[in-house]
Amino acid sequence: MQSSASTPALGRREILLGGAGLALASCAPSAGIERTISPKPLALADFTLVRDNLDAPEGIASSPDGRLFVSNGGGAIGVLERDGMLRQMGKALAPNGVAVDREGRVIVANMGLLNQGPGPLQRIDVATGAIETLVSELEGRQLVASNGPATARNGDIYCTHSSWGPIGNIGTTTAAGFIYRVGPDGRASIVARGLRGVNGLCLDREERHVYASLTAEGRIRRWRREADGSLSDPQDYGPLLGVVVPNHQARDIRAMATAERADLGYCDGIAFDARGNLWVTLPFANRIVAITPDGRKVDIAHDPEGKMLSSPTNLCWGGADLRDLHVVSRASGVVVKARTNVAGLPLANWPLG
Repeated sequence: MQSSASTPALGRREILLGGAGLALASCAPSAGIERTISPKPLALADFTLVRDNLDAPEGIASSPDGRLFVSNGGGAIGVLERDGMLRQMGKALAPNGVAVDREGRVIVANMGLLNQGPGPLQRIDVATGAIETLVSELEGRQLVASNGPATARNGDIYCTHSSWGPIGNIGTTTAAGFIYRVGPDGRASIVARGLRGVNGLCLDREERHVYASLTAEGRIRRWRREADGSLSDPQDYGPLLGVVVPNHQARDIRAMATAERADLGYCDGIAFDARGNLWVTLPFANRIVAITPDGRKVDIAHDPEGKMLSSPTNLCWGGADLRDLHVVSRASGVVVKARTNVAGLPLANWPLG
């Protein structure tokens, strides 16, 4: 499926060549990466349980003090303390993606389509419990599907809005998704439009580009971040991540045989490691992959039976050395972790490494 975005020459060649073109995908390395180190695959035995019995968890973020922030149905945000206790804060709307700003406040995107309610972007001060709404509507329309937030060190907040519904159309061909920005002054505006099922979001090391997973297309796209926070020059980043089907419905995906679902490329959460590899969750395939700086797709972990990774939606690194990879699985309500050979990229609330 051809993207509506401007496509670099290699991207066009990839489309023409089909599967054989995957290895030819254009993917410029991030500046400042001294030497490419490909991430090593993880066996299921490498993962250990961090927390279970969560209510449909979706997003996860970490703090330098060892705490994790997890979205689940028990509150506006769940704070997983260092001793393993889960502290719920605020009233849950439809918490989904999670990020942390430079001041340590938690940003929560609400997927209102899950319960036919609103989908605002919230900010939570976990020290005081204060919750504020950053954005509830844009251009005269109430938000209903805020999904994946990401923060920059200058105070910018970006967030995806996946669609206007229906929520079960995973392979939507309606390009109604968008990315919006909240500036340090609190003003919000749409900065990218016409996206099919836009989902996870992140920035690279230099914060020169914003990256988003386009679930319905099974690929990643990036934009250049301008000085005023706007986005320009959209480019597909890396290869197609697997099989996608136009207007593929969630109920039909779940009815597929395990072997068939293993090849699906519907992408969700994304995060960079410190060496420029972009890690991507593929929930319906129970798989994690990475895109290397030279554009290769590397398999990280696959759990066909969903024993440790059951619809993995988002991931983040934590621990003193940022080598503890935490993965949240929506279907099983668990957070697991594994040690990786590369450290995660320090995000806005972490000191620069």
